[in-house]
Amino acid sequence: MADTKNKANDPQEEVKIDSPKAISTPEGDPNENQNTTEITDEVAAPTEDSPKKEAPEKTETTIEVVQDFSQLDLTELAEELQKRTKAQQWFSNGKNIQKVIHTFDGKFKAKIQEKKEAFIKEGGNEIDFYFKPKYKNEFDQTIREYKKNKRNYFQEREQSQKLNLDRKLEIIESLKELINIDENINMIYKKFKNLQDSWHKTGPVPRAQSNNIWQTYKHHTEIFYDFLHLNRELRDLDFKHNYEEKIKIIEQAEALSEIPDVLKASRDLNTLHRLWKNDLGPVAKEHREELWTRFQAASQIIHAKRQEFDKEYDNILEENLNKKNALLDQMEGIKNKLPQNHSELRKAIDDFNKMRNEFQSIGQVTRKHSKNSWTRFREISREINREKNQFYKSQKAEQKKNIDLKKGLINEVKEILEHDDWRSYSNRMKNIQKDWRAVGFVPRKLSNALWDEFRSQCNLYFDRIKSGYQRINKNEIAVHDKKEEFIKRIQGLQMPPELEPFKEFYNYQWEEYNQLGTLTGNTNRKSVEDFNKAFFSLIDKSDMEQSVQAEAKNHMRFSMIKDDENELYREIQNVKKTIEDLNGEARQLENNLDYFSNTSSDNPLFVDVTSRLDKLKSEIDKHKEQLVGLRKIKREMEDKNVPPQEGTDENPEEGNGTGG
Repeated sequence: MADTKNKANDPQEEVKIDSPKAISTPEGDPNENQNTTEITDEVAAPTEDSPKKEAPEKTETTIEVVQDFSQLDLTELAEELQKRTKAQQWFSNGKNIQKVIHTFDGKFKAKIQEKKEAFIKEGGNEIDFYFKPKYKNEFDQTIREYKKNKRNYFQEREQSQKLNLDRKLEIIESLKELINIDENINMIYKKFKNLQDSWHKTGPVPRAQSNNIWQTYKHHTEIFYDFLHLNRELRDLDFKHNYEEKIKIIEQAEALSEIPDVLKASRDLNTLHRLWKNDLGPVAKEHREELWTRFQAASQIIHAKRQEFDKEYDNILEENLNKKNALLDQMEGIKNKLPQNHSELRKAIDDFNKMRNEFQSIGQVTRKHSKNSWTRFREISREINREKNQFYKSQKAEQKKNIDLKKGLINEVKEILEHDDWRSYSNRMKNIQKDWRAVGFVPRKLSNALWDEFRSQCNLYFDRIKSGYQRINKNEIAVHDKKEEFIKRIQGLQMPPELEPFKEFYNYQWEEYNQLGTLTGNTNRKSVEDFNKAFFSLIDKSDMEQSVQAEAKNHMRFSMIKDDENELYREIQNVKKTIEDLNGEARQLENNLDYFSNTSSDNPLFVDVTSRLDKLKSEIDKHKEQLVGLRKIKREMEDKNVPPQEGTDENPEEGNGTGG
């Protein structure tokens, strides 16, 4: 149990953690007059307003071991000073910095004396002697910068603490104003919690005012809780929350006794004490002593371990060294027997990484062996990484070779497709597929892309065989290129917005297109489709009314089939079939209308059916107009095929008979 003299008057508000020894603080720190030791890792828990971040962020341990720099020469000492003052942890390295300065001064004085004696011995006058090498100038400049940084640090900290003091005084005044205020108790309590939160987020204040302002804050907090006694439900809710949180803290403190790293357990315990003191309010009176006693008991276990750790420090360092050496031997074994395939190498690397993590988690070792241990660790790690990189470098070379092989097969298929006699390569295509399967590993992401391209080219080849595809005849290539160029020019033309001028414009372009030459088969069909698409696009972009656009497109369709009797017949049958289907759908909707009892515009279902019916009738009318036009073309075609006879009526619309 902790001594009673170290126990706060209120066990849930005042908490001090007694560590057997205090850490040596950086030079210039306000706490430098405290007892120090070189092997203690943690300080006692700070008071409520003690500085929370007195120096740049600390590393895993704050122990400062004063080193011996007597073996370094003056240049090395200057470099050592610059390295330590520029380091991120410069503030916690004050003793070693002073040691470097002291060592340098002693050696430099001896150096000056040596140079002066040599100068006088050679006949020089002592008053003319001057010796200030470059490393001395750099050394002096480094000291000036170091002193400036320390001065700025303390000035900034003092200013920050004064601002924090003013802020906390304002919070206390705000706490006073909450008492007896005529406002909803829930709103008052919410303001109180906000003030509490602001208090805890505000940083440390000057040490001289720390205890006094904390006692004042605690006093007014207790007064406020007494004021809240009128609303016991809220108070009990806060008590319950604080109780649950303190139980969690106690359980965490009890769990720390299982952690093998005593230094880490000690640091974590300090954090838990700060949470207990600063972040949580009181609990019900009947639980206060019980919780505090339990928390102290868990804390004492860690304190006892820390005291034992300090006594057995040398033995622990030796034990840590043995653990690290055992791991290094295992890591050396992995290094000497690295496998040469991906899966086994991956497993070996995973095992090695686990050992690395375990090695780094082990605490300090004796100073005598520390450097050798880390040097061996780094060399093994470096060698394994070098072997791993070399393995995967060779793998990448092999993969690049496989990628090139697959790309070569794809290009070969593309070349076959370009040959006029592409059909004769069917056996080669089958062998190409076998060659593809024989190629080695390629990374999945690229492999999928290559496979998709290869498969599409192969499918194109075999689809051509199934469909009877014919490549463009060499004699048709020039005609095909001319028609392609003609279609491209169409896309940039301006088209008349009226129907009749459009017909003349289209007929002229169609005639020009046909005069470029003749294509056959699929090539001709594709070219005509491209021609139509180009004109359809012009129609859609034009200023024509929609009805005119429809008639213009019909004119194009009729023009395409007017000289092809079979195509004309198929088109008439297709339009008739479409009209029949639309009529059937319209009849079904008309039958559905008979079942509506509510045929007003307020019935959305009725409105929807009638709207659909109107659209269908419009479509039917449109197709009937197309059918009329197609039949007219058919009659004209039939008239062309029948030779004129004597007595035939010159007006076909008045009669189709012949004279006697």
